[in-house]
Amino acid sequence: MPFKKVNKRIDQLQVNEMTWCRHSGRYKGVSIGRDRTGYFVCTHRASSKSYSSPSKIPESQIKWIRSTG
Repeated sequence: MPFKKVNKRIDQLQVNEMTWCRHSGRYKGVSIGRDRTGYFVCTHRASSKSYSSPSKIPESQIKWIRSTG
């Protein structure tokens, strides 16, 4: 099932939804989504594996994903 782009806060995301993080801070420049196994960051070229909560996504993963696109 494809992901639905929504304009929600990260903690309000439902399964198979994603949002673009426009604000400065940790997630600037990437999208964050939620699938059935957890939360992940992505660009149009790459995505991280899923983590149980957004705060558990390592900063190194966010930086690497941001660099792809």
